[in-house]
Amino acid sequence: MKLRCLCSILLGLFLTGATAGASWQIRTLGGRDYVPLSQVANFYKMRLVTRGEKGVTLVSETRRMDFNRGSREARIDGVKHWLSFPTIGFGGRLYLSRMDLSKTVDPAMRPQKIPGLQAARTVLLDPGHGGHDRGAVNRWGTEKAYNLAIALEVQRRLREAGLRAELTRSTDRFIPLEMRPAMARRLGEGTIFVSIHCNASGQSSSPATGFEIFTLTPRGAPNSHDSFLTRRSFSGETGHRFDHANQALAASIYHAMLGRVPMFDRGMKRARFAVLRRAITPAVLVECGFLTNPRDARLIHDAKWRTRLADSIARGIIEYCNLTRAKKAPKLLGFYRKEEAAALAGTEFEYRPLAGIGAAVRPGFASARGWRALLPVPMVEEMPPFKLEFEPVGWVQLEAWAAAGEDARSMSHDEQAGMMEQSEWPGLAPSFGDMRGWRELLPPSGLDRGFELFPSAAGPIDENHAGDSHGDAVAIPEIEGGRL
Repeated sequence: MKLRCLCSILLGLFLTGATAGASWQIRTLGGRDYVPLSQVANFYKMRLVTRGEKGVTLVSETRRMDFNRGSREARIDGVKHWLSFPTIGFGGRLYLSRMDLSKTVDPAMRPQKIPGLQAARTVLLDPGHGGHDRGAVNRWGTEKAYNLAIALEVQRRLREAGLRAELTRSTDRFIPLEMRPAMARRLGEGTIFVSIHCNASGQSSSPATGFEIFTLTPRGAPNSHDSFLTRRSFSGETGHRFDHANQALAASIYHAMLGRVPMFDRGMKRARFAVLRRAITPAVLVECGFLTNPRDARLIHDAKWRTRLADSIARGIIEYCNLTRAKKAPKLLGFYRKEEAAALAGTEFEYRPLAGIGAAVRPGFASARGWRALLPVPMVEEMPPFKLEFEPVGWVQLEAWAAAGEDARSMSHDEQAGMMEQSEWPGLAPSFGDMRGWRELLPPSGLDRGFELFPSAAGPIDENHAGDSHGDAVAIPEIEGGRL
């Protein structure tokens, strides 16, 4: 009897210890919640490999995540993600912000676990600009025309796959920003919003190059190109209801784009653009290269290249739709790269990655010395930082070189002008690591209005609801994408 009691006590202590070990080891650093990356690795059943003082890599047989100490850049399955806050070192360990675990990492690692993911039935494509708002320009054409051409091609491919696909504009006409996401209302439930743009920088001929994709910045976080928080950072927006779905949609599209079109990866980023803030459905904004970059501009002007890009965007959208309907995780970058390599096998071209830039090149070219000198323009990863004294900060200054750059800003011109007149917004705030008491910036009613940014103790997404299906999501068959 005594032996049985002793065994029961030991078993109870073991189970208690196991339960306690399963809870997240949250540490508050600089007024912000962080979790150790070692525990993140354990949660996703990955192995943590230290890269000296530079950072750590989390790796499994099929997945990989790279984090750099003191940096907001991370790579998940080969794709660059911009974190809300830098990873930081403390006590010999590297920590990830609790917000990034919930809003960035988990939707990327387990999109099929996102609770309440509504089955996608309709796609609303938004060709940016139009009418008197021509957007960015180059020697060959205007952004508004390229955006429409790409969107029409995406629409055609989605309809071939059996999806309902509509456009905010099918001709060269101007539509106010606030009206674009609102058009999803008439399309009913199960609609997603994809805004299509071309990028620009502050120079008529710029080295800035590549793809990027934007989702709405989570509440309580800075935009990807901001280095501080403002009161605006804590404002609740309609689009915040879809934070996790936005990330899954963006990842599905971006992996397909980068996997099938050889362009520089500028990353999955966050911003408070009007069409994202006011979205009533999951929404993303795609940037299809720089009209101010000679190489990008030539590609964007090439109809065959635009067709290839549109096909890739459509494939990514179809992958997201299958995720929402059948809980099937979307294809990743590596799958598309292998698919393209197989397609090119036996031809005179060979697919090889060049320092992070995928390219179809002739055999032997990848081993050539000084290959960067063969590129038409110098290569830089990011434009030099630029800051304003009020939100938005950073990003590219489209308003200085385009007739109407409001698609590239967090707020409309009238809103910005009002802020400047009132002198309501603070100047530069302390950087992330030193900023203390940021919770005091929350409005008094913030918590009772659902200001819940973080994962539960059970995991990045509440496990009690993660497996629940939404409506008839599981019963709906997958979309046939083979014809694309």
